[in-house]
Order: sequence, then structure tokens, then C-alpha cells
Amino acid sequence: MHNMKKVWALLLTGVLAAGTLAGCGDGETQLATAGGDGQVTVTTESGSGAGDAGDEGGSAGADTQVMNVRTTSFGNNYDVQDMGWRWMMAACYDGIYRNVNRGNGEEFVLAGAESVEVSDDGTVYTFHLRQDAKWSDGEPVTAHDYEYGWKRLLNPEYGYSYASFAYNIVGAEEYNQGTGSVDDVMAVAVDDYTFQVTLKVADPTFEAKLVATPLYPTRQDIAEAAGDQWGKDWTLCVYNGPFCMTELVEDNKMVWTKNPYYWDAENTKLDAINWYIVAEDSTAATMFDNGELDQLQPTGDYLAKYRDEVDAGDIQMVVMDYPGTIGLIFNSFGNDPSGLMSNVKIRKAIGYCINKENMVDAVYGRYKPAYSYVAPGINFDGTSYRSQVDEVTKTEYEEYVDNPEKIQALFQEGLDELGITTPISDITLTYLSQGSTNEANAEREFLQQTIQQNLGCKVELNTVGDYALFQAERSAGNFDFFNSGWYADYNDPLDFMFTFYTGAYGDSYGGYSNPKYDELIDSLTGENDMAKRKEIYYQLEETLMLEDCAFVPIYYATREVFLQNWVKDYCTSNFGASAEMYITYIEGRGH
Repeated sequence: MHNMKKVWALLLTGVLAAGTLAGCGDGETQLATAGGDGQVTVTTESGSGAGDAGDEGGSAGADTQVMNVRTTSFGNNYDVQDMGWRWMMAACYDGIYRNVNRGNGEEFVLAGAESVEVSDDGTVYTFHLRQDAKWSDGEPVTAHDYEYGWKRLLNPEYGYSYASFAYNIVGAEEYNQGTGSVDDVMAVAVDDYTFQVTLKVADPTFEAKLVATPLYPTRQDIAEAAGDQWGKDWTLCVYNGPFCMTELVEDNKMVWTKNPYYWDAENTKLDAINWYIVAEDSTAATMFDNGELDQLQPTGDYLAKYRDEVDAGDIQMVVMDYPGTIGLIFNSFGNDPSGLMSNVKIRKAIGYCINKENMVDAVYGRYKPAYSYVAPGINFDGTSYRSQVDEVTKTEYEEYVDNPEKIQALFQEGLDELGITTPISDITLTYLSQGSTNEANAEREFLQQTIQQNLGCKVELNTVGDYALFQAERSAGNFDFFNSGWYADYNDPLDFMFTFYTGAYGDSYGGYSNPKYDELIDSLTGENDMAKRKEIYYQLEETLMLEDCAFVPIYYATREVFLQNWVKDYCTSNFGASAEMYITYIEGRGH
């Protein structure tokens, strides 16, 4: 029997009471009520119509606890195990932890569990679930829901892409790969409110994964009754988080309503959140200026406009590092149109054409120039990983950037090594991209021109309209390079590094494969010495970008969120919902 030690127990009740709830001036408080079928409807105390969730909350003078938010699209996947639409799923569901950034960095807080015990050898986790947690139909959330959700994630019949999140659990990989039984998976309900997980080896990244939706609970009776429609038909869902999805008008509007059965409903301030699809930045800006939107994440020229308004005190701004890095990925399949991508000097020459500082300023007006893969928004052992280690490409980048003669000499060395005698001016590189937004167009134009000018070759654009076509062209190898990257699912450098592990993400990363890189990844299994882990992470970055140049980083993502002054305690989240608005409230709207 493992000797258990209590590692922490944090009750959120009271902690999340971030201010007093202001009364509604019109006397009509929005209420959410759950029917026997688990669906939540919205009514008012005066008995007026259902489903409105306070449409006019943005322009009303009273402090109605309604948040109006803009998005450019809605997801169509409501299956937590599939992580198809994370920012919505994490707002309407609870896992064992939630992830909150109150302005002092990312913090995990217990949600579905009241306390956690970990065995001395780090392999057995015992989660003591809160007994006041309920689903939106009033049924209790139990350890059986966690066991079912986790084993559903591993069920080979469903083919969930995030099943590997649980591979370190005893019996998990074998079950998922069809060589073992579900009964051998050691993620079990000991009783109704005790969920115990046994790992093969101690894993410093395990708890970080618990905020990701694939490891959230799922109701077996609800999911199996939905059958093939599970995750597709939102009306079949029940929720155990602070909000419930209560209305959807395709390509127009979505409403989340406060879940009256949520265990911390008393401290959830907002009664409703209205999500509006607004395609044009100009339209969204007008709505924000008129008070019809309470939050906005603009791009382009609007960033400067709203930064000035923040300086004047007219609105608020939240700025944070976001755990994403974008750059160039090369064709490593061996079927690249130019026939040149097998040479590392050629790949480096292309990458060093890009003045990252200029591109960040000219194209995006935000973000940070990147010289490595793991973004500053990723923590390691308590602080930002990037603050602890050097950016691996920066020194070499500075030797080449803005020096076309040196870049072309490096490119020519690569041609010589390949035995290519074609003049550089007659060489054509194919750049695969998608999208038609102003930013996408500016991105394409900048990369095409800067590579042509610095290398003296031609860059042909293979531009497609949507992601499905992009995937098809990528799978067919109709590119020399494309612009992509990674936004992390959990808060550890390994989540970035694993993307280039052989076969980990299909052809998403250009077919890169290096046995040395894979061996370094494998060496992290069971390694609990944090200094050694950090050393291995750095070696992985060096191998990927300095030795192989399979990825050329361009920028680290950041988020700038602009808010009306009446929005209080708006907390972002990098690894759960995009914003933990169960903490947010409205005070002083229209003043």
C-alpha cells in the first residue's frame, strides 16, 4: 500500500468572491433554471420571455450582470474528450483543476476536487472530489464520471487524438492501442467521491494536463444516449461548470447562462454571457465604442486606437504572454516542389531572410519576435521557461539578418552540397498558406517579398481558402514551406517539444523525423530531476532549430484584451477557458 502524503487542499469558496454584486436597476434579475431534461432556460423575475439573456445588457445604464463579447466563429464540437472547442468547453465544464491568471501568472486552483494526495514515489494520485458538485440537471458529479470520461478518451473505437495525454496511466496505452483491456486501466472510482489514478512512472507534467478538457468528467448515461450525436448536438449536453450553453443562432449569436447547480454559483457573478459573431473589425469596433460589446481583441490599426484610449483612462487593457509560437515549417517528406528542402543550409538561409522585428511591427502590430520554440507563456518549475534558458537561434540569426550577401552565400553552399548548378535567380520556392484576412494577406506579402529580396529567388504562393484545402495541399506535399506553429495544451515545455516527435501529429509538422530528437524526448520519461529536464529541453530546441532547422520561429504570441471600464475582475486563462469569466462582474455600466 502506498504511503500517501497530503500535498494541498484549497477551497475556492470565498476566494473567488472578487467584489460585491451590483443590483439591477430595472428589478429584472436574470435567472437560470434547469428542467428535468438537463436543459437550462433563461427567464426573468417578472416572467418575461426565455432565452434572451439580456440582449441589451451592453447598452443599458443599469448594472445587469451580462457580458457581451465578440468572436469571429463558433466551434461545432461539444465533446470535452475531443478538445474541439476548448475555450467554450472549459467555461461550461469543470475538471479537477481550473487555470486562472489574475495578473501574476498562471495559477492552478482546485475545482472538481477538494484535495489531492500523491504517493511518496509520485505514481499514485488520489483525488477527493467535492460532494456539492452537480451537473446542470441536478445530478451529482461523481468519481464514476471521471472514470468514464478518462476511459472514453482511451477507447480505441472513438479515436480521440488526445488519448496520449493519459498514456502514462497503468494500462492506458495498451487499451488504446488494442492490446489491453479497459479493466486494466488504473483510473478508477474507489467510491462515489474518490478518484484514484496510478501512473507507470512519476511525471512532473501530469498535473498540468488536468486543466485540459480531455481529462474532464463525462456523464455515461448522457453521452451514450446521444450516440453518434454526442459532441455534435449541443442540446444533448449537460454541464458541471459555472455556465451552461442555452442558445445558439448559427453564424450569429450564442448565449451562456449561469449554472444554478454549479458548486460555486454563489460566487459566480455574471448571469449571462452573449457571444456575437462579428466578422469585420470595423463593425466590432463600432459596437465596442457604443458600449454594445464589453470586451474586444482587435488587430491592425485598431490596436493603436485602443491603446491610446487606455492611456486616456477611457477603457482598460489586459496584456499577457500567450503560450504560442509561430514560424516556418519545411517540407521534410522528400517531395518538395523545389527539391531543395533536404539541405539544412538552404532552410537556414530562407529563415534568416526574415527580419522578425520588422515583421512583427509591420504585419501584426503586436506579439514578440521569437528566436526559439517554447514560448515565454510556458512555465517550468514555477517561472517562465524562457527566462531560464537562452533562445537557441538568436546569436546565429543576428549574424545573418539584413545581410543578403551572406544569406545568399549560405544558400549557394547548400546548392553546391546538393550538386545543383541552377542559378539562384532561376530557383522557385513554393509557399503554402491560407486565409484572406488583411493580416493573412500582409503576412504572405511580407514573407514573399523579404525572401525574394534577400535570396534573389522566386517565391510562388500556393494560397487556399480554408483549412481543409490547406490540409489537403500539405498532405500532398505541395509546398516547400508553410507558416504555422503551436499553441500549448498544458503548461510545460514538453507540450511544445512533443509536436516534432516522429509521427506525433501526422503531417502537421512537415514530416520531420530525427532519431536523436526522439531519443531525447524518450529520455524525459521517468526523469524527475528538474535540472536534467531543463537541460534536455534545451538540447531538443538546439536539435530542432540549430542543427536541423526544421522550424524557424517568427513570433511568440501575446494577447491584448480591451475592456470597458465597468468590467471588473476579468481574468484570462492560457490553459483552460480563454477567460475565466466566472470571476468577472459588471459595475458602473453606462456611467
